[in-house]
Amino acid sequence: MDMPLNSRDLIKATSVNRVLEIIGDRWVLLILQQCFLGVYGFEEFQKRLDIPRSTLSTRLAMLVEQAILSKTPSTTPNQRLDYRLTKKGRDLFDTALMALVWQQQWVPRFNRPVVKHLTCGQPTTPVLVCAHCQQPIHAREVTYRDGPGASWIARNKRRRRRSTTASSPTRTLAVSKRLLDLLGDRWTPQVVALGFFGIRRFDEMQKTLKLASNILTDRLKLAVDMGVLEQHQYQTRPPRSEYRLTEQGLALYPMLVAMTQWGDRWYTNNEGPPLLLTHTLCGQPLKGVVVCGDCRTPLTPKTTQPINQS
Repeated sequence: MDMPLNSRDLIKATSVNRVLEIIGDRWVLLILQQCFLGVYGFEEFQKRLDIPRSTLSTRLAMLVEQAILSKTPSTTPNQRLDYRLTKKGRDLFDTALMALVWQQQWVPRFNRPVVKHLTCGQPTTPVLVCAHCQQPIHAREVTYRDGPGASWIARNKRRRRRSTTASSPTRTLAVSKRLLDLLGDRWTPQVVALGFFGIRRFDEMQKTLKLASNILTDRLKLAVDMGVLEQHQYQTRPPRSEYRLTEQGLALYPMLVAMTQWGDRWYTNNEGPPLLLTHTLCGQPLKGVVVCGDCRTPLTPKTTQPINQS
């Protein structure tokens, strides 16, 4: 797909950047986590997260507008409304599981299974597998090409600072600060995701995402400090570096696949997805399915139970 004329403020449309415009925010991630844990009411969200009421109102309104949550009359005394996950919201389950699996692998305090599979009765580490060959999905075994919905979209210039949250034992019970630092704004995951497409140099990243130099520098420093990217000098005069995915970075791939599939299901236009993925092990279009690491049957919200991580 050729770059259009007058493309200064255009970026290539992907499902990942569409999704991160919505959920790439710390407070949104924490609210969604609480929803999956069975929290429904405004006062309970506010108490558990110690979130400013105005911030909570804004985030809940956005999630309702996006049809991820719905408002229903509350069955709880002294509470007017419940905010419950819609079908679209519940469909984020795979993305949430894959994010927590990465955390389990790379954050020492969270190195235990986060869910119990009720079907087989075992605490399990979920696995994203190919629906065709049932093999685990790895970044080096997937190829890409433009899909029928490939297009260029105007970059959202709305300024959004990386949101911060005060530390609290209840808030970090299931989600670590490290995971929130990684996913808590829309740019850091997009910068990291470029590595899966072989885009490693600063000028290439800036051209692709149309980011200001200071923002890109900040996000790259964060990703390097976290151990997700590593810096390699490829030129000495003048000194220039590229940023390569580490093993930690490559381990984010199942989460990004799950996120892409959710975006394809809910935000693709009539023409089709903007990107097509092929699983090279079996040669089939990639369709990821999250399964139990023990019995290999698909996981759903109804067949899983959270395990307390305290």
